[in-house]
Amino acid sequence: MKVTGLHHVLLTVRDLERSTAFYTEVLGLRKVKEIPDNGTAGAKVLCGLPDGRLLGLVQHRANGGGVFDEFRTGLDHVALTVPADELDLWSRRLDDAGIDHSPPAPSAFGDPLIVLRDPDEIQLQIY
Repeated sequence: MKVTGLHHVLLTVRDLERSTAFYTEVLGLRKVKEIPDNGTAGAKVLCGLPDGRLLGLVQHRANGGGVFDEFRTGLDHVALTVPADELDLWSRRLDDAGIDHSPPAPSAFGDPLIVLRDPDEIQLQIY
């Protein structure tokens, strides 16, 4: 038996509509499904990546409204893959959308990346 891949990642957000707009309009992900709040699990939006994997967003009723902090136990960041020769285009796209971000620069692995934050301050990397 072995793990054969990553199926999905689900991020807890404060405002599902705002986050859905960010991930679909700014990052260009495709919304594939909306799941209403069932009273315990929170409302969700699933966004499809080109490779078939899913990035989900969930707004829990019990969310106290705090912003993300990668220094707490749990998620550190999410890295999204793009063609390396498109990083400058992504930088301009983020500029045009008014999104603060780092300039394209080498990562700890040596590959170029852009670092930004989503509306809940979750660190994202365009890698």
